[in-house]
Amino acid sequence: MVLVFGASLLVLALALPLFAGTGTYPVAIVDGNSMYPTLHNGDLVFFAAPTGPIKNGTIIVFVQGRSGIPALDSLLMPVVIHRVVGMGTEPNGVQYFQTKGDNNLQKDPFVTDAGNVLGVPVLVIPYGGIPLVFLRTPYGLVALTSFVSLYYFSDIDTQLETEKDKERLLAVFAKMTLNREMSASEFERLRVAVEYSDEISTDLLKDPTSISLIDWLKSGGLSTSWKETRSLCPSCGSMATTVESGERAFLICPSCSSAQSR
Repeated sequence: MVLVFGASLLVLALALPLFAGTGTYPVAIVDGNSMYPTLHNGDLVFFAAPTGPIKNGTIIVFVQGRSGIPALDSLLMPVVIHRVVGMGTEPNGVQYFQTKGDNNLQKDPFVTDAGNVLGVPVLVIPYGGIPLVFLRTPYGLVALTSFVSLYYFSDIDTQLETEKDKERLLAVFAKMTLNREMSASEFERLRVAVEYSDEISTDLLKDPTSISLIDWLKSGGLSTSWKETRSLCPSCGSMATTVESGERAFLICPSCSSAQSR
């Protein structure tokens, strides 16, 4: 259900330009207080293509200048959200708009061709764009870089800790091999099981020792503090090696050549 819900949101997000009828992604963030009190710094604005002629008093979302690629205009050019206070027609027949911010004393020192208009606002989420506004600042970039670095290095630390635990576990098996409690071929099988436990399905295995070890590993055997102990084998009563991790344990008996997980 979570995957279906997430996929539905992703499809909806990707389809927004289609629903809005725009050539660019129909989302803009108010940057500044030029439209106060109608719009506030950090408001998130969803816009759509105009459904009719743009009239005086209409708030429009437009870009200052054109890149030649409409889909990139909102990314490469400054996006402005101002109110239309006048309009006219260029000598070449192109309509233009004179705009002004509600909180500005003067009109904008430029006019905007109709082709530069991205759309008109249809929904405003108050302060919904504040996180993105913050990320645009030097402090925001530092915070984002710090977060990404922390996540990256934390993941590396986790991987290193996992590899260290695997080496400790293999050291237990190596000691059993040196004490002739485990054959070299058995050690090699267990080593392969430890190294590739995440990718191996026990449904395809026949060796019970490897199956028990992989089951123990996949149940989180190495994810908590674990220790090596000596205990009696429940099958033959001989001294065996047990690796304990919380309530989970993995036992190897040299006498009956069996491995059990519990």
